[in-house]
Amino acid sequence: MKLRPMTSADEPAVLALNAAAVEQTDPLGPDRLDWLRLIAAHAAVVEIEGEIAAFVLTFAPGSAHDSLDFQWFVSTYADRFLHLDRIVVAEEYRRQGVATSVYRAVERAAKPFDRLVCRVQSDPPDEASLAFHAARGFVEVGKLRRPNGTTSAMLSKELAD
Repeated sequence: MKLRPMTSADEPAVLALNAAAVEQTDPLGPDRLDWLRLIAAHAAVVEIEGEIAAFVLTFAPGSAHDSLDFQWFVSTYADRFLHLDRIVVAEEYRRQGVATSVYRAVERAAKPFDRLVCRVQSDPPDEASLAFHAARGFVEVGKLRRPNGTTSAMLSKELAD
């Protein structure tokens, strides 16, 4: 398993992964992905035996990110967080430690910000993701009603030294 920076050559695989998980994450097209890669703190993919198995995007305070989630965290925490906007793992690589490895790397990168934040769909609930985040020490710090009618749990994990 190799975590590496996302390149333009990864775009088709990243878009396909996102499309497969669009019920839990926001839609993503080529232009939006290019823009997000430019403003992201981290835009990375997980490669396993030459195949893109997952991707992750994070954003630091002060970025031009325009998502409702990011803006909610800015208004709540100002500049003391790293926002994990999305992580998507291909179905065939789930429950194999891929997400855990990515989260460890992202948590190390988030230390200067004091906390790592993200959202997880809570109504209807994404039970697997909610359980994964709870096991990693994330706590719910609020709720956000989304334009599509779903509700997201806004999660935060304080990062100790």
